[in-house]
Amino acid sequence: MTVVYTDGACLGNPGPGGWAWAVPGGRWRSGAERRTTNQRMEISAALDAVRTLDDGPLEVVSDSTYVVNCFRQQWWRKWVGNGWLNSARQPVANRDLWEPLVELYRADPRRLSFRWVKGHAADPFNDLVDRLAVAAANSQQGGAGDEPPPLSSVGPADAPGRAAPDAPSHLSGGVPGPGGTTLRPALAADAEAILQLWAAGGARRSRTDDARTVRALIARDPGALVVADAAGDVVGTLIAAFDGWRASFYRLVVRPDLRRQGIASALVAAGEERLRGLGAARAGAVVVVEDEPAVAFWSAAGYAAAPGQARYVRDLAPA
Repeated sequence: MTVVYTDGACLGNPGPGGWAWAVPGGRWRSGAERRTTNQRMEISAALDAVRTLDDGPLEVVSDSTYVVNCFRQQWWRKWVGNGWLNSARQPVANRDLWEPLVELYRADPRRLSFRWVKGHAADPFNDLVDRLAVAAANSQQGGAGDEPPPLSSVGPADAPGRAAPDAPSHLSGGVPGPGGTTLRPALAADAEAILQLWAAGGARRSRTDDARTVRALIARDPGALVVADAAGDVVGTLIAAFDGWRASFYRLVVRPDLRRQGIASALVAAGEERLRGLGAARAGAVVVVEDEPAVAFWSAAGYAAAPGQARYVRDLAPA
């Protein structure tokens, strides 16, 4: 069996991107796109590898749960069965890349397998394809060879903006969450699905609940809005924001039928890791005091109501 490592990178998410794959002791390729996303580059790397290395069994190794779980958890079956619509009856994101990769898999399922590897964890070939993808994103030029180049000759793994600025490195390619979910930074394309989740989850509606404002948050503070993704559906959210002085959590919402599976706790843990990485020493959560389950959750998570304090708010007129 041939083993191939794949990875993608994006400078801005969306922005200039690159992808790469490499076979230990064998061939490698990389490519670039002028404006794309990290997820599209992750899929592109796997798709190009599967198309190119077509002469026998192939194991695709990736640090992207988005790529790996599509096949290991068979997300693709649901997509195909629904006519490439997700559970919200919206088109599956990145269908133009997913569909040919899924068709290659379906043509001979025994030929292809997928394995997840933790990114930035001293796996030399994961590091290599990471650096090759970053180099392609920076130069906007691809490359190829009959054997992988030395790791030291490729360049840094984390160029500025490889993932969205301030996005936690442990989430940039997605990490496994409870119940087969993937925890990842939200993308602008997720805005409508996020709003639908907030409505379905009973979140108290505010003046900022619109797609434009959600996209503005994602653009201004990439990585602040963390989502739990299940087969391409947004099933959980948490905003973990830090202004340099205060660190705060907002909009912890999990789809009602998936609650009590640990998704909310995993989102909070991911948010806390992000805030620690940004230098926050203390975090607070905005909780509706009449929401008894929410109060119980945050109390169990080790958060306490601030005595003698109240939150004062005022709607601002549009500029």
